[in-house]
Amino acid sequence: MRLKNILAAAAAFAFCTVSFASLAANAGEVKTIDCSNASALGLGDEGNALRRNIYNVWGNSVEDMDPNTAVSEYIKIDFTISGIGSDSARKDTSSTTKYDADGVNYYAFVGGSIAGNSRHSISGADATSEYTPITGDGNYTVTWTLDAPSENISCLYLQTNIDFTEYVAEADRETAEKEKNTGASGITITINSITSVEPDKEEETSEGSDENGEGETTTTTADDSGSNHNDNNNNNSTTASKSTTTTAAGNSSASTTAATAASSVSNTPTGDTSGVVVAAVVLTAAGAAAVLSRKKD
Repeated sequence: MRLKNILAAAAAFAFCTVSFASLAANAGEVKTIDCSNASALGLGDEGNALRRNIYNVWGNSVEDMDPNTAVSEYIKIDFTISGIGSDSARKDTSSTTKYDADGVNYYAFVGGSIAGNSRHSISGADATSEYTPITGDGNYTVTWTLDAPSENISCLYLQTNIDFTEYVAEADRETAEKEKNTGASGITITINSITSVEPDKEEETSEGSDENGEGETTTTTADDSGSNHNDNNNNNSTTASKSTTTTAAGNSSASTTAATAASSVSNTPTGDTSGVVVAAVVLTAAGAAAVLSRKKD
């Protein structure tokens, strides 16, 4: 009976070790991405719709965050808008933009290009429920769910369908529109916080592995909105596609057998749990063998 209890405890220990290692490998921490809000308000690539560029060097020079930021699962932006009063829809109901969700009501969404994720419109091919209604001055949160993790960000912005010219004095409206002077509207959009999830090391490795255990995965993100993203405002348009290259070291020791486990554990790459599993099994087997030998003696 005593022997059975010892073996059961050893098996439970090995199972817990494997489960803990697996849990640690799959857990991602929520991270905050710094944003300086240093740049002036910009415009989308269509009409006079206000945009807050966060990182956009495609025909722009906005670098209000570090693009070498690894992200996964989602990008969540908390922001504050002021200068529109209690308005929740455009005053000119005859105008439309590709950033509309249901007519002329005000909305905001997160756009940009991150590895295999690309979004530059709110309707059509990019139809999504991930936008938030703007119902006047106040604080809002909007999320972009990502299909795949990435080690960096190629382009990121907060897009609205608010026509800035409707908030410019009528006498100055024509000039402001011609010069794309968004400051004349008195509207401000402030980024309060940007959050995402730190990618799993295991996820990053598996994405770039080739048959030899090492590799490089290059994802070219083309503009999928049907627009050339080139308007009269050189500081507020998207003009080209970017390529994001993710290099990941593979794990060639995943098939290590129990016979060579003792020599391979010290060479196991960070984030790989195969060495832990093998070590747990070997230790458990060794412990059981020792108990059996003593029982026999």
